[in-house]
Amino acid sequence: MLGWVLVAAKRTWTPRGIGVALLVSAAAMLVISVVELLPPGLRDPQTRGTTVAMALIGALAVPALGWLLSRTFPALGPAHTTSVLVMLSIALHNVPEGTVAYAATIVSVQAGVVTAVAIGLHNIPEGMAVSTTVLAAGGSRRRALAFTAVSMIGEILGAVLLFAVGSAMSPSAATGLLALVGGIMVSLSVTQLIPAGVGLVRSASGTAPAAGAAHG
Repeated sequence: MLGWVLVAAKRTWTPRGIGVALLVSAAAMLVISVVELLPPGLRDPQTRGTTVAMALIGALAVPALGWLLSRTFPALGPAHTTSVLVMLSIALHNVPEGTVAYAATIVSVQAGVVTAVAIGLHNIPEGMAVSTTVLAAGGSRRRALAFTAVSMIGEILGAVLLFAVGSAMSPSAATGLLALVGGIMVSLSVTQLIPAGVGLVRSASGTAPAAGAAHG
């Protein structure tokens, strides 16, 4: 939600500004995927094959989900489709993070607080990614707030799931989920966010506010 605050605090967004923000968001998602989501499964020889397979499935899921959204909701344009995909991918990514905060708190309250603060700070660029794609699609700050809130629910869902199932989720299942989300985020960044950001930066004059970005 702090990511949304940072995006909403800028009253007027030019197309060039949105393009730069999309590129920054894409870079953040790529770093998160390469540094955090994929390495745990790749380091272990027993989970390496599953990790690669799940990452490929996640990468292929992006165009499949985009096609499904365009068929189910034909009124959605490419920019709106991208904002929905980013919201869903961040929400999925937040599920295992919610389980981490819950598990750390079981160990000790101090560990839980430190983990929660670290995850919260880490999620700021993710909130910015969701909010920026909404603005790029011409959405208002209120819509960006709603999309960011939905992506945030993944954290709560992860904690609730761990509370319900306890230790039922195996380490291999957890790494597989991380790899799936990593593949989704890499594919989103490369096929959606970076091309959109580059296009806006190249074509925008940098003087006129982006449609829908100055209200809400």
